[in-house]
Amino acid sequence: MDKITNTSNQNLNRAYRIIDELRIYETWENLNSTCNLVGSVKTGLLMNHLDIDFHTYSKKFSIEKSFKAIAEISKNPKIKEVIYKNLLDKEDMCLEWHLLYEENPERIWTIDIIHIKNESPYAGMIERVTDKISAVLSEPLKKKILNIKWESEQGTEKIPGIEIYQAVIDDGVETFEAFEIWRKNRQHAEISLWEPTL
Repeated sequence: MDKITNTSNQNLNRAYRIIDELRIYETWENLNSTCNLVGSVKTGLLMNHLDIDFHTYSKKFSIEKSFKAIAEISKNPKIKEVIYKNLLDKEDMCLEWHLLYEENPERIWTIDIIHIKNESPYAGMIERVTDKISAVLSEPLKKKILNIKWESEQGTEKIPGIEIYQAVIDDGVETFEAFEIWRKNRQHAEISLWEPTL
């Protein structure tokens, strides 16, 4: 197994241990809410940006419920910082939570938990995209994506993974150099609406 794949696998294994340690699923379920893992951990495309992403939904949405869930998760002493954004009056119709988990001083994970109102136009969208990416992901595509992610993470700019997935899956981009050219020739949306075709 090559270094890049091995690093990805190690980080994925650690991500799932952190999820279990923080009891994220159980905490939301105890509040009559659904918690869905999305993003690079769910697809197996995590590289060195230590991010874990969740979208959560409640039958009876409330800000109080959201605060209660995050308070419970944050009892873990490895949660060192919590950032909160109220976007209920925006198109997103959600509450954003960004938790910093300190595995050790050199490895700080960001855990993004987006609590979305069921009537939001984005409800379920990222879950659908994540499932479609997983469905079309072959080992050769996965290797190309991880290689491009590895190189992209050597710089200071954080490039959304969804852009790399689109470039590789839809447009056949195979190298970081080709990805940089691809990226210069496209417009960037605040929220990407791309999803692979099955």
